[in-house]
Amino acid sequence: MFGFNLWARFGVFRDPMTITQNMTFSIPPKTTIGGMLAAILGMDYQDYFNDPDFFNFGYSLILQRPVRKKSFVQNYIEDYTKKSALRLDAMLKVRDQIQVLALLDNQNNALKSNESMNEKDLKKIISIEKKIEGTRSKLEKTMDDLKEKSGARYPKSKPIFRELLIDPSFLIFIHGFKYENEIVALMKNHESVYPLYMGNSEFAASYRFVKCSSWAANSMTQLDSFTGSSDKIAFESGKKYTSVYAATQTTGNRAYRNFRHVVVCDKKITLSSPVDGFGVKTEAGEYACEFI
Repeated sequence: MFGFNLWARFGVFRDPMTITQNMTFSIPPKTTIGGMLAAILGMDYQDYFNDPDFFNFGYSLILQRPVRKKSFVQNYIEDYTKKSALRLDAMLKVRDQIQVLALLDNQNNALKSNESMNEKDLKKIISIEKKIEGTRSKLEKTMDDLKEKSGARYPKSKPIFRELLIDPSFLIFIHGFKYENEIVALMKNHESVYPLYMGNSEFAASYRFVKCSSWAANSMTQLDSFTGSSDKIAFESGKKYTSVYAATQTTGNRAYRNFRHVVVCDKKITLSSPVDGFGVKTEAGEYACEFI
């Protein structure tokens, strides 16, 4: 067994059950934690998705800070980059044709300034002037095209309802991980093959390894961690309970499996009857944890 603190300035763990809105889970699901472990190890997602034993680890989470969320509407411009690319392409064509026209004018003027002009030079002048006329015609059309593209308005904005976690911080314990020896060696040195994100590449995450000095299986009626036994919770006033329903496994075709319902609280969770868990001892203290 090993643990680690995980935190970031912002975070988002998108609920795949939402379609028109980007809602976030309050905590990182087990599948997300599995992805982070794979990132530290440098595993390709196809490798661990197709490993039937990869997600066969126990996962427990304790809130280090109360869950805070911020909801807002973000406006997206449809096809913004496409419109910009079309305008830039038209501008480059105008630039190139102006340069060609200037080059032809210089060649034409140089030939005309030759006092000993012969019949061959005259033919060159006629040919160059035809090219100048054709280039000017193309330039006019290109300028009209640029004006049309520059005058075109961008499509209407597309508002999307988003939800973010503010200052998320968690203490996470992992039990029975297939690659525990390899990942502990990396985490002790604060190493990661791939960057860690708090659910989204916009939000960089950091971690600190937590050594578990001892642990023992126990029946518990009070938990520091979340619980998967919501029917046994003895709800108390002054505590904030948050429910999460998420997958605990991902398969090779990115299909989510084995959904579990857990409840997390900003304080200890009291239960009406005992559940199986582990008492985990670290340098920072002892924790009563249920694993899923």
